[in-house]
Amino acid sequence: MDYHEYLKISGGLLALLLFLPLIYSIHKEGAEGQSGATWLLWGVLDTILTISIIDQRGNFLLPLGFAIGDWILVILLLKKGKFRWGLFDTVILAMVFGCIIAWKLAGPKIATIASTLGVCIALIPGLIEMLKHPKRNVGTVWGGYVLANVLAFFGGSAMTIEERFAPGTFAICAIVMFTASRKRVPAG
Repeated sequence: MDYHEYLKISGGLLALLLFLPLIYSIHKEGAEGQSGATWLLWGVLDTILTISIIDQRGNFLLPLGFAIGDWILVILLLKKGKFRWGLFDTVILAMVFGCIIAWKLAGPKIATIASTLGVCIALIPGLIEMLKHPKRNVGTVWGGYVLANVLAFFGGSAMTIEERFAPGTFAICAIVMFTASRKRVPAG
């Protein structure tokens, strides 16, 4: 096994392990602000991403870690009765269908791009909330996601869509979320 494989494994495993603080928080403090519907849709997008990258024989361990974590959260939130459907969830559902259609019409490379961008667009409500109410402890987890994505990015063996697009794009999103968590809120 070469160093690329070690980096891929490390990135995927770290992505999965970073769900533990959220799982712990939901168990101990409740599921306030969490939506099973949103995590379900992220789970579908991350699953589409994983399968499309596997289909291309690419760097799939990072999105696999995310997909497994998403589905664990869906199950946990369903058990807690936190499954609400909002307008934004409908928008994400449209993106899910768009990714599936893109995959069937244009192949796995386009599905990889579409699902990666879909996951990033789905972060917008969380980013807005983080900007309004920065949470350093949540931001620290996003800092961990920066590291997981960077590891997976350098685990890619070539500068191709199937090797580096998802981790590179996700790293940028994670940096934005981490930065938003460190924003100072004016007193008053």
